[in-house]
Amino acid sequence: MAIVLTGFGVQSPLGCSFPESMETLRNGRPCVEDIQNYDTEGYEIRAAGEVRCGGEVVKTPREIDRKIFFLDRALRELSLNTGFSRRYGPNEVMLNIGAGVDYFDAAAFSDQAAFHHKTARQIREVARKWHLEAGTHIFASACTASAHAIGFSCRLLRRGLATVVVSGGIESMISHVNYLGFYLLGALSRSDDPAPYKCKPCDLRSTGTILGEGAVVMLLERSEKVSDPASILAEIVGYGCTMDAYAVTDPDPSGVPAAEAVRQALDDAGIGPEQIDCVHLHGTGTSKCAPAEYNTLRLVFGEKRASEIPVYSMKGQVGHLIAACTAIEMLGVVYSLKHQVVLPTVNFSEPDPRAPLNVVKDRPLSMPIRHVLKLNSAFGGHNTALIIKKWGK
Repeated sequence: MAIVLTGFGVQSPLGCSFPESMETLRNGRPCVEDIQNYDTEGYEIRAAGEVRCGGEVVKTPREIDRKIFFLDRALRELSLNTGFSRRYGPNEVMLNIGAGVDYFDAAAFSDQAAFHHKTARQIREVARKWHLEAGTHIFASACTASAHAIGFSCRLLRRGLATVVVSGGIESMISHVNYLGFYLLGALSRSDDPAPYKCKPCDLRSTGTILGEGAVVMLLERSEKVSDPASILAEIVGYGCTMDAYAVTDPDPSGVPAAEAVRQALDDAGIGPEQIDCVHLHGTGTSKCAPAEYNTLRLVFGEKRASEIPVYSMKGQVGHLIAACTAIEMLGVVYSLKHQVVLPTVNFSEPDPRAPLNVVKDRPLSMPIRHVLKLNSAFGGHNTALIIKKWGK
């Protein structure tokens, strides 16, 4: 029995549909600009990856919790594209989603003590609207939230504890309270470059990340339940997760706990590290991320192959979607498997000597790709690894 991915619903900086997102990945267009959805006067750092349709930022009133707004729209696309609501009964469809914190609009609250939205309640309301009635599980593990949601979904499907699952992630940190929190943590890029070039994953000049937003959902099914095999985009074969509790905000620089998550995923997939063809990194653009990820790969692959295996990060193009980052980055994984290329990392130029990674740059690298390793890590010490396989021979 295989667990397969058969469709996406997308609202993200890449675009507001699966085809638009694939085209944006193909052309490598930067999706980070100065924030348009609220006044950033007085902000030192104004850049973010806002949701775009046809290249234009989607604007909403300030009383709208954007991540819930985009979840509803993403589920609409997923329903239209996969027909899951026609093929399965409401009590067969489960929702497992990674999500960010409650939405709180400080300016509105000061005016009328309003606009404090509870994320869990709103997610359940949207689930009922789209007839996802087999249960809802919400993961709030920061930047690994959607990875945990996807991995948990695969485990339930394999064990026969779920019939079909809608999974993925939703996030919008682009509000005064959330954005200022990341600024005060010192996590945002201090680069003097224009907004599209501020986030530089794995680069010698990395000075921090840039926030993004969006909702990306996917349909996960057992292969024998899929009515049209041509709809299968990929197979998820391995999942591992660990917790290192090294620091509240920093990854364990040794890479040991993250490497253990990769080993768990390899064991789950029943393959060895030599069968991994490329790695899609967490790649935040912070100075501590790349060395930690390099050490993870060195422990898994050995020093020689850790510096040779092609790697990629999407965050230079779209920003960091926090709870939804794995979900949007699964689009890059599917692109790699479909087109047999490793995409170039936007804004990568010169490697950090502490992380001698083989980062693809400038143009896509064509190569045979059967297994992709997807890494993510999060505040609090979370580490996740997913292994995704090309469907068919």
